[in-house]
Amino acid sequence: MHWLRQGLTLLLAVLAIAAGGLFALQNTQAVPLDLVLFQLPSQPIAIWILLALALGVAIGLAAGAVLALRRAATIRRLRKQRDRLLAAAEKGT
Repeated sequence: MHWLRQGLTLLLAVLAIAAGGLFALQNTQAVPLDLVLFQLPSQPIAIWILLALALGVAIGLAAGAVLALRRAATIRRLRKQRDRLLAAAEKGT
């Protein structure tokens, strides 16, 4: 079962890379990116879109990591509280 998951993951990664390559080949028109304060040099539109996608993925992963760390801290705090309560209950009996 583990090899099936790895194979499907590899297949999905290869398909994603191939789709990205085809996307980049079809979108070669150079456009400047005009932000509010400054203008970036002309690059193919595929570069700008793929950079925006990569930035979104990075922000999503960072937000997920923050939430996971917060959840881990809460779990650790609740386990300590549970252990203290169990120890107090054992002393009381």
